[in-house]
Amino acid sequence: MPRVRTAKTLAKRIDLQYFSKRSSFRSWRLLLSLLLPVIAGGWILGEALFHKHSLYSSGPVSAAHAVFAAQCTLCHIRANAYAATAVDKTCLGCHDAPAHNQRQTYTPACGSCHVEHQGRLRLAATSDSACTQCHNHLMAASGGLRFDPHISGFDHAHPQFAALRAGQTDPGTIRLNHYAHLQPTLRGPAGPVQLQCYDCHRAINVTEPWPYSVAVVQPASQQPVMVGQAEAQQRKRRSVEAGPGAYMTPIKYVNQCAACHVLQFDPLIATPAPHARPEVVHAFIVEKLTEYIREHPSAIGISPNTMEPVPPTADTMQPNAATGQERNPLQPLRQGQMVPQQNVLRPTGPATPPPTSAQNWVEQRASTAERLLWEKNCKICHVVTEGGGNGLPTSVKAVIPVRWFPHAEFDHEAHRMMDCTACHLNIPQSKLTTDINIPGIEICRDCHKQSGSRAGAAEGRCFECHSYHDWRSERRVQGKLDIREIRGSGPVPVAQAADQGTLPAAK
Repeated sequence: MPRVRTAKTLAKRIDLQYFSKRSSFRSWRLLLSLLLPVIAGGWILGEALFHKHSLYSSGPVSAAHAVFAAQCTLCHIRANAYAATAVDKTCLGCHDAPAHNQRQTYTPACGSCHVEHQGRLRLAATSDSACTQCHNHLMAASGGLRFDPHISGFDHAHPQFAALRAGQTDPGTIRLNHYAHLQPTLRGPAGPVQLQCYDCHRAINVTEPWPYSVAVVQPASQQPVMVGQAEAQQRKRRSVEAGPGAYMTPIKYVNQCAACHVLQFDPLIATPAPHARPEVVHAFIVEKLTEYIREHPSAIGISPNTMEPVPPTADTMQPNAATGQERNPLQPLRQGQMVPQQNVLRPTGPATPPPTSAQNWVEQRASTAERLLWEKNCKICHVVTEGGGNGLPTSVKAVIPVRWFPHAEFDHEAHRMMDCTACHLNIPQSKLTTDINIPGIEICRDCHKQSGSRAGAAEGRCFECHSYHDWRSERRVQGKLDIREIRGSGPVPVAQAADQGTLPAAK
């Protein structure tokens, strides 16, 4: 027969004296019940006695906030009887950060992107999720979108740089042929030269002299100049300390071009014309020719077209500034006499009747010189148009872009170990001004990757190139804390307090 079990028979198997017997489980339960309240009480008492707020901290603070790491109440404001959270208001007390975009539909809390108590790291090194939470499905509060609405990372879901997209050309108006300037037989101020990228393109913080700035006597307005940081080069990122070395010095004729492209307007005048507006150039030429004919009246017999030299006389011989030898000032300057021979202009066109007076000589000579300047020198780099005031030509405003990534940052100084053409691949073959020679996104991805075999070669998260805040619009805040509040220390010494302005200085 099958065995029958009832509740009564089963109950008889239970030891009714189990509570009076010792067991390991009951011993541990009793020990923990007594020990845990003692530990909690000691924890609270120790914090009260030694003011160690770190007992409640979830980890060390970042390097930027380490100075007040022990003063939790500077950031954590008690919202109720127990919780004390760090709210945006406390962050804005020191960082009055400008808005990301006036049309954004969502503004995250400071702490959601800048996560504290993770150790001494840079709070600006945010995770990609802080950016892609909006940019993966970008929306605007009003109007249309100006940016790609689906960006989830630099490795794969990121559009090509705007300057290199279809239909884009270089907006610059200065004609420049990189291919011609990199030839080994390029004529320099004293013979063939081999230009290097560094001869014309340098970071703003470099103070070395430019090798091709000035070759001959120049007008005062045409001396080499120190170029400061342009408005378009102001860094948007407050967290990056690279300084102005991140951007290149703007191209200036007086710094990079003057030695080779000398604006010599007359073989008899050693000083070249200034690199300025046509009316300024015209006034300079007339002034120099007037001075010359006043000092050398016998030059009136020279036709401005033939430039035939006049036999030298004792009163027309002058010592040469370069060789120390005397020369006829009515003779055209020669190689080694301050002006490179290739820069001496040669008059062309039909013969002009000989001048009848000094004023007529100046007018004829100035007309010939200006025609050569406008049609030869100026047109090499500038788009010259007719119809300016007083019969002078005009030129299209000189434009050379100084920043190609208006919404991102690039630091040339951080890439100084690389050859220029490693990224700017097309420069040695570029012949047109319209060529855009900045590197494409595929070149940057070769190092800046967060996945695959090359992950970690260079930082590839969004913050490396982009910043949520445009710190150029930051509003400065007035500090309100003293040393005691920041450090949680005792009273400040009288002398120190007087220096800080918290106490009157001793008389």
